Amino acid sequence: MFDVLVKYWWQFLLLAICSYLFANINFAILFSKLFKKSDVRDYGSGNAGATNMFRVYGLWLGAVTFVCDALKGVLPCVLAKFAIFPFVSSDPNVAVTAGYVAGTFAVVGHIFPALYKFKGGKGVATAIGVSFALQPMLSVCLIIPCVVLLLICDKTSIVSLFIAVFMIVWGWVAWRFEYDWKVMYSNIDALCCTLNTIIFALVIFAHRNNIVRLCKGTEKRTGIRKALRGKSDKIVK
Repeated sequence: MFDVLVKYWWQFLLLAICSYLFANINFAILFSKLFKKSDVRDYGSGNAGATNMFRVYGLWLGAVTFVCDALKGVLPCVLAKFAIFPFVSSDPNVAVTAGYVAGTFAVVGHIFPALYKFKGGKGVATAIGVSFALQPMLSVCLIIPCVVLLLICDKTSIVSLFIAVFMIVWGWVAWRFEYDWKVMYSNIDALCCTLNTIIFALVIFAHRNNIVRLCKGTEKRTGIRKALRGKSDKIVK
């Protein structure tokens, strides 16, 4: 299962380090300081992520932060899978594995950034970016159900946990269905499933406090419905 990682260990190690460091860039902190002259961590939930940016500064700044956080997952995966590792090996499985290695460490870098004393966001947007880069059709199909769920419950934590659980289950039950659905799992499939599971397990772990609040019924609404009606309350003007 790990033969590919062993054979190209130093290339994957370099990829992991670069992906991790790139994901250390926290756009919530940067944008709040650049555009609002304040630190988003001092307001709302104190989390340096897109949801708290939305709650504190409004819909558009939250959306821009979400897109930029997602790109932290997209760019390393796309570069690794399509631009770099095809030159490292002619085996396409190596490039696929590289994409998941890059995605895994991008999510780790976002949640546990060394640049910010290992306290970052919750990894949802970055994990979604990884999925769009590596499983685009599946990710597109999830857009409508996730939007509907968000509008119904108005809690991004529920949507985030739904995505994480779905992606883990999908990975092991119907991995690469559109390509090799008649073939039993190969070593590369098992390795990529493992990395996919790690990515979304990290997202679930980062939401551990949200899970507790959901169980207690104290989880706050995001306010997305009010924002869409132009009635969002911003903490920082």
